[in-house]
Amino acid sequence: MKKSLLSFLTYNFFIQRLFYLIGIFQIRSIFRKTYNFFFKNLKINTSLLNYKISNKNGWSIIFLTHNLKKETIDKILEYKKNLINKKHELIIISNFNKSNHFDKRIRIINLNSDKLALGKKRNLGVNISRFNKLIMSLDYFKIKKIDFKNLEKELVNNDLLVSKIKTKDNKRYLDWMFLDYPNIGKSFCPYNYKNRKYMYFHGSYFIFKKKYLIKNPFSNYLDHKQGEDVDWSLRVRNKIKFSLTDHVVPIIE
Repeated sequence: MKKSLLSFLTYNFFIQRLFYLIGIFQIRSIFRKTYNFFFKNLKINTSLLNYKISNKNGWSIIFLTHNLKKETIDKILEYKKNLINKKHELIIISNFNKSNHFDKRIRIINLNSDKLALGKKRNLGVNISRFNKLIMSLDYFKIKKIDFKNLEKELVNNDLLVSKIKTKDNKRYLDWMFLDYPNIGKSFCPYNYKNRKYMYFHGSYFIFKKKYLIKNPFSNYLDHKQGEDVDWSLRVRNKIKFSLTDHVVPIIE
């Protein structure tokens, strides 16, 4: 019953529209950002923030995780097989590394804290990366296929590429999405639909031009399940150049 009610409040367009009109979303966002300002983004290794912005030609593959596991290392190393003869780096940013995993092929950042909002964790990953093209993934994806040569061609005219995300049984996951389409609300957008006015970009898997994120960062004060991706989407969706791509297929596990 509780789950059904939560789903109704989350996905019913008219309820969501009412919440917007009476300011519920704005109040919630202010409360979350205020709370995280005072109680998040603390107790982290501040030396991690002493970076110099770099924008070399190449790929930075960034995984975000809570507690580093061997499975996450295996997943990010799959990218390396497709990056032969391309300049690249592999980065994992983890709240904790309790098993002390290490691999010299990967730059592992252990924050040793859960006091960092996901939005700031994303911005940290962008800022410490060395290359001008980024893939940012949460830790529950593995790659079915990826074609970096064609992704590079598509990024010439786009700031963001949205992939078609699949589940293990080949169903769509949260990829090409409407947020507030009239009378529909949050739902899948048909892949061939042309009107992108009501879209948002789900934060589980991103392909970016780095320079766009430097100019348009995520909120440092919104955390996991607090809509840091929705907040960012609403700020950029009317100006960002983005496209759907067939040249990478992440599988959610």
